[in-house]
Amino acid sequence: MNKLPSLEDIRVFVTVARLMSFSQAASQLLVSPAYVSKRIKLLEENLGQTLFFRTARSIKLTHEGQIILRSSEMMLAELEQMQQQLNACREEIRGSLRISCSTGFGSTYINPFILTLRGNYPLLGIDLTLTDKSVDIISENIDVDICIGGTIAEQFIARRIAQNQRILCASPSYLATHGYPKYPQELEQKHFCIAIKERNQAPAVWKLEHQQESMTVTPNSKLTVNNGEVAKQWCLSGEGILLRSQWSVQPELQSGQLVRVLPQWHQTADVYAVYSRSLRTSANLRVFIENLEQYLATHLSNGF
Repeated sequence: MNKLPSLEDIRVFVTVARLMSFSQAASQLLVSPAYVSKRIKLLEENLGQTLFFRTARSIKLTHEGQIILRSSEMMLAELEQMQQQLNACREEIRGSLRISCSTGFGSTYINPFILTLRGNYPLLGIDLTLTDKSVDIISENIDVDICIGGTIAEQFIARRIAQNQRILCASPSYLATHGYPKYPQELEQKHFCIAIKERNQAPAVWKLEHQQESMTVTPNSKLTVNNGEVAKQWCLSGEGILLRSQWSVQPELQSGQLVRVLPQWHQTADVYAVYSRSLRTSANLRVFIENLEQYLATHLSNGF
């Protein structure tokens, strides 16, 4: 035997052996009798064995053919079982998913979303990690990481699931003391800023956008933290100007505890689901991401 036999040749052989007819096998497989004869000939040549005794009116398995039939049927049965298990993996919503997200967005949106999802899929388990440090979804065995803006490694699949933007804001007490900035460049020297080194957000530079114009500034940061909620508390206390997602500061803007500054400028920071395997291979992953996208479309309010 020069090489492993073709799976198609095995399938044709088993069909012929079960029906004991080349023509009936061709009819069942929806191919021509000539095709069936060719596949059997190729299989016999590959195995170096005669599989059928042929007469003008009938065929019969040889001793070698009977041996190969038993092995072939077992192999095809195992392949069918494997396919059924894969289909079940794709379609059945059970088992568990490992999810990671930043602390602020995770507690505000992912937590209530998971409770809603569990109501519809009670057999789906969730292992949620909230961290303000960058994660490696491969080494940490994370199924999907929910990212807010930042840079995403090219080797991963990134699906945008919601629009989001970061805005500049400050407390009335800070503005009463230092005044309102008129230009983004004033954030580099004239004003004090609060920087966040949360996950993949770069604290050293702020890339701001206004219509078709973009500008990068280096904020004059005397205070830096890796937690967005702490940064917001500092901002509320009058320590400086903060660049933060609008969903995070919207309640304080509405109550007047914070005021938006340079309102024509913002930073795009869309929400992405980042994962390493295709959604076609995991029904659990597909259901989580598609339902989260729908949930955020209803619940994530940015005011733009």
